[in-house]
Amino acid sequence: MYLGYVVAWLFAVQSNQLIGIDDRFSQAMSQFGEFFAIVSPALWFFATLSLVRSPMSRIVVLALGLVVLFPFPLFFGVTTQ
Repeated sequence: MYLGYVVAWLFAVQSNQLIGIDDRFSQAMSQFGEFFAIVSPALWFFATLSLVRSPMSRIVVLALGLVVLFPFPLFFGVTTQ
C-alpha cells in the first residue's frame, strides 16, 4: 500500500507543476517539498517498522499513515490563482 502511495505521489507531483516561480529560493523549496512528498510514505513505513515494537501499535500507526499520507492532489488536482 505504501509503495502505491509513493507512485501516486510521484504522479501527483509530475501532473501538478507550478508555473511562474521566478525566485530561485522558491524553486528550490518547491522541489524540496516535492521530493519529501514522494518519499514520505516510504519514510513513514520504515520508521514505523523500526521504531514501534508492539504489533497492535504498529498496525494503528501504519493505518494512521495511510490516512495522513493520502495523495489528495492526484485525485482532486491543484488549482493556482
